[in-house]
Amino acid sequence: MMTIRRKAFLASALFTFALPGLASAQYGMPTPPPPQSMPNQGQPAQADAAPAPPATAPEVIAAALCVIGHNAAAGDALFATAPFSAGERQQALRVLAEMRRCVRHPQMVSSALLIRGGFAEAAVRLGFPTPQTPRNPPLAVAPMIRPTEGDPAFLAQIAPMYQLVDCATPRQPDLVRAVLGADPGTPAEATAVAALNPTFIACVPAGSQIRIDRRIIRFMFAEALYRWSVVQRDGPASSWAAAAAPAQTAAAGAH
Repeated sequence: MMTIRRKAFLASALFTFALPGLASAQYGMPTPPPPQSMPNQGQPAQADAAPAPPATAPEVIAAALCVIGHNAAAGDALFATAPFSAGERQQALRVLAEMRRCVRHPQMVSSALLIRGGFAEAAVRLGFPTPQTPRNPPLAVAPMIRPTEGDPAFLAQIAPMYQLVDCATPRQPDLVRAVLGADPGTPAEATAVAALNPTFIACVPAGSQIRIDRRIIRFMFAEALYRWSVVQRDGPASSWAAAAAPAQTAAAGAH
């Protein structure tokens, strides 16, 4: 987790890694994270069998790649739900069943957060194996769906990260791709995220403080980059295009 601080008279910000989680004195007491795994619904119970461990991020991404390889739009209904909502959980359970069949792993378990992020990364890899060229003139992307269900303190902690991702992705899509190109949880991923520091600073309002959980922001970046790439490819016809919003002119000038 890193903390971003920006003061109006400074040209740089302080980025520090702290204990895992999103808790910050700015937001009060720590809040519990989302559930780590989803029930193994639809599978026969085995009294003497130990529960399957949650799938790792690479395993989830590999399973999502398998599903999207057969159906490019397999994750779209999941992306249309609000994060951490009952609707998201329902869609995650649906695609989890498809993942199990595709990779022949009937006991696979994971969280809705990881499944959504895995499908977003898979959608970028398969749908946009090479970087998408930004539109000229620039075409804005509708903001990502914000979470509205759950513990208010947790929502207050995580909401600013969505605004940060919405701002940073069109400015530096290549750097976002570099984050996704690194293995999750590795020093290479930390280095790729750190390369976005100048962009983060530009996106953070003066005098504000945002605490970032690198595990979560990676998934946000994956979905934001997928949405941005689709809009650049499909133009105003895309359901994710914000044709009426001000053009994101910084997207072109950042390269």
